[in-house]
Amino acid sequence: MDTTILYDVCKKICGTWDWTSNGSLCNKGTQIILGCNANVVDVMVLSQTNQVIHTQIVFKTDNKVMFCSFVYAENYYKKRRELWENLCFRNKFVYDKPWMILGDFNSSLSMEDNLFGSSKVTTGMKDFKDCVNELEVVDINSSGIHFTWRQKLKKGVGILKKLDRIMGNTCFLDSFPAACALFLPSRISDHTPCILKLPSVRPGKPKPFKFANFLTEKAGFRDVFSNGWKVDVEGVHMYKVVKKLKVMKSPLRKLLQSQGNLHKKVVDTRRELENIQAQIDSDPPNYSLHEREAIIMRNLNVATLDEENFLKQKAKVEWLGVGDSNAAYFHNKVKSKNHRGDAPKALVDYYEKFLGTHGTSTTLPADELFSKKLSARQAKFMVRDVTNEEIKEAMFGIGVNKAPGPDG
Repeated sequence: MDTTILYDVCKKICGTWDWTSNGSLCNKGTQIILGCNANVVDVMVLSQTNQVIHTQIVFKTDNKVMFCSFVYAENYYKKRRELWENLCFRNKFVYDKPWMILGDFNSSLSMEDNLFGSSKVTTGMKDFKDCVNELEVVDINSSGIHFTWRQKLKKGVGILKKLDRIMGNTCFLDSFPAACALFLPSRISDHTPCILKLPSVRPGKPKPFKFANFLTEKAGFRDVFSNGWKVDVEGVHMYKVVKKLKVMKSPLRKLLQSQGNLHKKVVDTRRELENIQAQIDSDPPNYSLHEREAIIMRNLNVATLDEENFLKQKAKVEWLGVGDSNAAYFHNKVKSKNHRGDAPKALVDYYEKFLGTHGTSTTLPADELFSKKLSARQAKFMVRDVTNEEIKEAMFGIGVNKAPGPDG
């Protein structure tokens, strides 16, 4: 679009918004047009190229800040390398701040993002994958259409690919935990619209770090633990332990996020197993179908075990020791635990009324309050030095899926 008429066209679409574009940097018309409601957000353009516009967004309701990069990548993979280099350079400035990257990347990220296309990993896909790994960003939880681009039908079924994504770094996921992406049907376009939803931009209480036990069986866990424990820390032994554990929080969060939605993984894998078994029933001699079934069966066993272990730990109950899956039971325990969140309020309301009533009172304890007292020998025993054997016995006595509370 010609930049000279861009403003007029956009004003007709939504006259109260502010508009900008990267048209002046594009050889073949405007690639990215950015509009914002100035009554809701302040948007500052930090830098831009013909493939990306980097912005800082401030929500006026609560002054919450995030960085957002809007992408429209080139078709040719060698030209996209300029975009990947630009994003990696930007990462140096926003790596510890909420950062979201969204748009048309013109490249698949994995083979699962291609249908009826190339059956091998291309150079362009590898370049994109390397960039995503260096940025340490992941796809935002999404729903709707998976294959966001479709080739026009010529003879038969056209090629389907996922070229459009909404990704965020760890800090973004922590700051906007309820964020989700919605990919709508494309209708007459060859690309699907993608929408980022932020249910609440008000600052909430950050979730405390909780270690998921099933991660110990995952590839990469030993490296995370080994690298974190090698960090050189000065101080007393307990201080060193605390600091080293704190260093491992971020990489462990990323490892957990890389596992995806555990419950959805079980549902999808189980459905995949049902489909392959239906195919085997129609074509029993097909050996490749049986091999595929064995792979899916192993994947389902792993996914089911991960879900059970995660829910067992989250429900804070001991394993029941039965052979079948108890996922439904643990789901109910988690829901029950969340529902009991109203109990503290009821206690506070009760004691506010009880302690707030008028009446005579004294600060002196009643005579009968200390009718039972420790002997001198017992009192001395209570303040004796704690031995290493007692510490070891207490630590090793903690349940497998339990940890000390805030009181230590």
